[in-house]
Amino acid sequence: MTRPRRTLLVTTAALAAAVVAYIGLTLPPAARRLSPSPPTTIYGAFHVHTNRAGGSGSVDDVAAAAAAAMLQFVIVSDHGDATREPDPPRYLHGVLIIDAVEVSTTGGHLVALGLTGASPFPLGGGARDTVEDVHRMGGWAVAAHPDSPKPGLAWTQPDVLVDGVEWLNADSEWRDERTGALLLAVAHYLVRPAEAIASIFDRPAFSLRRWDDLAARRAVVALAGVDAHARIGLDEPNERSEAGAIIERPGYEDMFRTVVQAVELQQPLTLDAAADAGVILAALRHGRTYSVVSALAVPGRVSFTASGGGVTRSVGQSLETSQSVTLSAGVDEPQDATVALFQNGVEIVSGPGRATFVHDGPPAVYRVEVRLAGHNVPWIVTNAIRVGLPEPAQAGEPPPPSRLVRALDHPGLWVVEKHEASSGTLEIVEEGVMLAFRLGPGPADGQYAAAAYPLTGDDQFDTVTMTIRASAPMRASLQLRVPGGEEGAAYEARWQQSVYVDTEPRTVTLRLRDLEVVEPSAETTLDVARARSLLLVVDTWHTRPGAQGQIWIT
Repeated sequence: MTRPRRTLLVTTAALAAAVVAYIGLTLPPAARRLSPSPPTTIYGAFHVHTNRAGGSGSVDDVAAAAAAAMLQFVIVSDHGDATREPDPPRYLHGVLIIDAVEVSTTGGHLVALGLTGASPFPLGGGARDTVEDVHRMGGWAVAAHPDSPKPGLAWTQPDVLVDGVEWLNADSEWRDERTGALLLAVAHYLVRPAEAIASIFDRPAFSLRRWDDLAARRAVVALAGVDAHARIGLDEPNERSEAGAIIERPGYEDMFRTVVQAVELQQPLTLDAAADAGVILAALRHGRTYSVVSALAVPGRVSFTASGGGVTRSVGQSLETSQSVTLSAGVDEPQDATVALFQNGVEIVSGPGRATFVHDGPPAVYRVEVRLAGHNVPWIVTNAIRVGLPEPAQAGEPPPPSRLVRALDHPGLWVVEKHEASSGTLEIVEEGVMLAFRLGPGPADGQYAAAAYPLTGDDQFDTVTMTIRASAPMRASLQLRVPGGEEGAAYEARWQQSVYVDTEPRTVTLRLRDLEVVEPSAETTLDVARARSLLLVVDTWHTRPGAQGQIWIT
């Protein structure tokens, strides 16, 4: 062996040894093992994808991985539009599988839970409309990865009153990390998978602030989303990506050992899948739950109560009293845990193992974070206790008085507009006009049919009221079309909001201020005086290509 070659080999070996030593020295500590929890404290994973849409493994694979990670339940939330009938709850490998769906909207992604059946039309489009549809179907909606560094995944509708929000999303935490930190985490993953994943978690201050702002307005549950796909691919996961994985990592079991959602029950699970699923979903919906980053310490338990006026309330509840209220939070282990109590999003007191505060002021919302030394992300985050006022009313803001100058009462002025592959006809009937439509078949490619009414610019109004019904439940879009530039120039801005249409007549009122501009457009403010058409549109946002039906408009 020549001297240069020998030198190269020695240098290479030295560098490799240094890299291995560095990886070993920087290896995150193993998760601490704590005392077992009682059977009334259960742990599960929220927001999980399978190979039906977005993930790499089957539902059975997910259940087996959850069993290996000692979980009691998993909420599967494959990408979709809610037109698939939800699978009934079932036990697989001793783990309760609860089916949900992640819906894409123009304002971000929503996880819809507790749906009672399949939607008769595709959910999606406007975020407010999607939440309305989820509620109509008996479910509730959680804003997923609301502050993802990837713009297409972030939640952009702060005024939409969702039922829940992810304060932590495991799939989003890596997206803002530097390449060097990610490479080191990959090396650590080979030794301690869950701990390596959690090592790149930071305290998600923006998401926590978002939750605090929402909680000041109404009771909103906060959950930690595992968002497990068990795949790394060239494409972003969506409702159509069933393949394309380069490697099936991080694995489901590794993700399930990273972050979990704890639920405190009044009695152990009965192993009746439907009954147990109802209890778990109700507990989550009402905030009787807390998140645990189990890669730091496992299993993890916290107590959090508010006592006053002879009444004691726990996490997820409200306490109405004019007397002072004592809030107390604590953990029995580990001994070096710091418990911090937050009032309206601001830390007010903390202490080793316990924090206590006496509330004797205006109404407030309290929650708890438990921290472990050496970690940026909180180990435990509880849901809130509301003190001083009952749950705020959830009714929407009433519409302002209308400035309608004249009704659109000339049926003969309505005309049909349609996509070249679609068909539509208008018929004047006793109650107004009837639009019969059939969208063009094939893949969704802009198919639509619409009834359009001309506007002159003399109409000054801020609401639109109509009575509508359809041959089948559906959604249609009310749109105002505004030309750009010189009079007669090509239309460049459309403002829209969808409306639910049932088989029975419904009178609906839409506020123009709630309409959203359809991209692409430079318009930022709707000038109704420039609008030249009002349309009711059936398109592929909410209707399958090839579908047909009728809408009656008064």
